[in-house]
Amino acid sequence: MARLEQTYYPGQYKNSTELSFEPVPAGTYEVQITDADLKTSRNGDSRYIWLELTIVKNPEYNDRKIWARITTEHPKEQAVNKGRAQIMDLCEIFGFSQGFNDTDMLKGKLLGVKVKISEGTPEYPNKQNDVIAYLYPDGTPLAKHQTRASQPDAPVERKRERPF
Repeated sequence: MARLEQTYYPGQYKNSTELSFEPVPAGTYEVQITDADLKTSRNGDSRYIWLELTIVKNPEYNDRKIWARITTEHPKEQAVNKGRAQIMDLCEIFGFSQGFNDTDMLKGKLLGVKVKISEGTPEYPNKQNDVIAYLYPDGTPLAKHQTRASQPDAPVERKRERPF
């Protein structure tokens, strides 16, 4: 027998029929990285940074979770290159000018993400959200965000609109 640390009463919390496990609609969301870790794939041939992203500042989807994987090691070079590009995006967004080498550096950080809905697979039949772009917290894409380093003679411009 194991004693729980809390006593639960009927009606104290939402039951499972009141919770939504459907993916959020495709779009752009401001999120906070609430957990991050380095994991190995089931078959052991690749490694990835696993991110738990919690939606913030969105009345309809506040506190909903989105999970992302960023490949760091894989037999296919294309997967590794994509993962490295995503890590470079995060380095730019968070200003990691001294480098990035620990997933704990990501925890608690705010950023924007653009997500799509992907169909399930035979192994995991439910639809899910996939992160297709990492953005600045205000929703500005990296390609449109100008910095003095990338354009030394141009003034720094930054959108102030919040698409969230």
